Amino acid sequence: MDNEILISSTFIRHRRQLRAFLLDDEPWFCATDLGRLIGRQLDERLHNSLDDDQLRTCWITDNNGNYEKALLVSDSGVYVTLINYHHPENRSVRFWLNRQVAPAQRSAEHPALRPRESQLSWSNQHLGVLEWHGRLWVPFEELPKVARLERPEA
Repeated sequence: MDNEILISSTFIRHRRQLRAFLLDDEPWFCATDLGRLIGRQLDERLHNSLDDDQLRTCWITDNNGNYEKALLVSDSGVYVTLINYHHPENRSVRFWLNRQVAPAQRSAEHPALRPRESQLSWSNQHLGVLEWHGRLWVPFEELPKVARLERPEA
């Protein structure tokens, strides 16, 4: 995998990107993006707090299509990191990763087997949805967001 260039799926939370990858059916995340998401500089600190199997260095593409060498953190490594750098907001980051990002990654890899989880974005808002048989399904608890959508004037 040293010469392989990975292409990410990008997820947005509070206007911050998180580049995610599905490698051997396991979610991996860009450490730099994770650090920005939780307000910490992580790259060097992760080597001291995580096991070798929770980290991997790969070539990835950035937002401009350029190649960059990046440190990736496994799914389990992210949870260890969220515990080590405790902040009350990290609970909702963990929930978002567990309920939206990781399932969306797996659904994208195996679209024919089950409904596909996705994320809709509009005017600084993001909504996790389910795509199934050509229709979008919204979780019940997200309906208030949908109800507040501005409708275009006719």
